[in-house]
Amino acid sequence: MGGKALVLTESSCHRRGFTLVELLVVIAIIGILMSLLIPAIGVARSAARKAKCQNNLRQLGIGLHVRSQQNDGAYCSGAFSWNTDGAVTETGWVADLMAQNTSVGEMLCPANPNQVSETYGDLLSLNTTTAGFATNCGVNRAGSPARTLPDGTLLKNPCRSLVDAAFNGASPARTQLVTEQIFDQHFNTNFTASWILVRGGVELDGNGNPVNQNPGCGNSLLLRNTTRGPLTAALLDRAKVAANQIPLLGDGNAASRTLPDTLGNRQSGEPLVLSVTGGPVRIVDASPVPAFAPGTPRNGASGWWTVWHRQVLQDYRQFAPVHRGVCNVLFADGSVRPVADQNEDGFLNNGFAAGIGGFETNEVEIAPEDFMSLYSLQAELLP
Repeated sequence: MGGKALVLTESSCHRRGFTLVELLVVIAIIGILMSLLIPAIGVARSAARKAKCQNNLRQLGIGLHVRSQQNDGAYCSGAFSWNTDGAVTETGWVADLMAQNTSVGEMLCPANPNQVSETYGDLLSLNTTTAGFATNCGVNRAGSPARTLPDGTLLKNPCRSLVDAAFNGASPARTQLVTEQIFDQHFNTNFTASWILVRGGVELDGNGNPVNQNPGCGNSLLLRNTTRGPLTAALLDRAKVAANQIPLLGDGNAASRTLPDTLGNRQSGEPLVLSVTGGPVRIVDASPVPAFAPGTPRNGASGWWTVWHRQVLQDYRQFAPVHRGVCNVLFADGSVRPVADQNEDGFLNNGFAAGIGGFETNEVEIAPEDFMSLYSLQAELLP
């Protein structure tokens, strides 16, 4: 029809494709590039999580300072602990910041595999039918009284609801109450408060023993009963160390107990995060400071002054190096600094010997001049 015939040449019919060897070479190159790229991505993600953790700590630090300016210098009202400090939606540093519209439960450390505070172990399982549970030894676990709204509705805080319901152990109704009214409202943290922040210090009597404010309520230094109360600006002003040496919050280590029931998006059996660091303990065995007999002298090699000043350190094993061997710590001056677990034993050593309290070596990872480790803010660093 006058058209040109299509001529197929040998070159057009037989275009050269990839050989098997070339394909394998390309795949090998891609594999090598991926092996180089994946660790870099992991490092970048880790750095991003560390930066987010540091930023969250800074924001929490700002909130604590604002709180101190509005409450006669008190940085907080206590620990985030239902058992030892009271109703968690009204008492404790988490509740204090929540009252300032700081959503603490959304400001977690993303690198920490443990995402729930140990106080939820108490909220889900403590026996609220025990005599005196609601208010005992100065700890108000029920919180503020219920009040009637204008429409006649009775409004209770969730901790009072837990007490009034008389729960004896875990139950679906209890879990639902805790989930909806406490956990879902962002009353949570995976940062551990320093003993200094929530207990302030310890008052000693003439025999070197902690002053027991309510006899019969226990003499543990982890309790409010034997301590000064939360950190205040006045205590900081009288401190023998600078504010940038005084830790307030840090990445939290796992508690020995686990979450007793599924809580929102957290599963039953997950490790919980310790609420407070261990406070002053003996250097020789990391045990509580012993009681002194009446008439124990203050001075001398066997005096109680020597024990408190020479044989006691703060216990910071409750802080966790979750950022590739580094723990982020918020200090009283508002700074956030990383502290490295140099021997990789999972703890930050501030002067304990190898084998004591789980420390693998006696390498000091928290220098005394950088990190307050003495029993009191008024104690002087000794040679």
